Amino acid sequence: MRGAKAFSIGVLLAAVVMAAVPVTASASGSTEMRRRLLSLTNAARTSHGVRALDLNWRLSRDALRHSRRMADEQSVFHMTNLYRVVRKWRPTVWGENVGMASTVSRVHRLFMRSSTHRGNILRGGFSKVGIGLFHRGGRIWTTVVFYGG
Repeated sequence: MRGAKAFSIGVLLAAVVMAAVPVTASASGSTEMRRRLLSLTNAARTSHGVRALDLNWRLSRDALRHSRRMADEQSVFHMTNLYRVVRKWRPTVWGENVGMASTVSRVHRLFMRSSTHRGNILRGGFSKVGIGLFHRGGRIWTTVVFYGG
């Protein structure tokens, strides 16, 4: 959609393989998972000739809050207020990927296998990203918010 604000989102419901050992959420674990997903995302982008994304820490806090809410409700769903979350950066394009899987690598693989999620990851108009991952009960609840412009 040229000239118009684009709001592209995708829903991913992933099959979950339960981890054998319970892992509790921690700040350092969440930070490491975020770094891992950003690295995988940027590797996919650069291998397709698209500029790497810069991490927005404030937006990542909002994404984490949403991931925690999905874990609390045991359901994958999109933010109902996505534009309100990103509007302070005055984007011209924005999008969101949400999902759940047993590992960060699996989340990324599932995103890349979905045309809508892959489209968000590889969209050249996006330059910033907020990533929130919440680990509970062997599942990593994931919210990725993209924007640009």
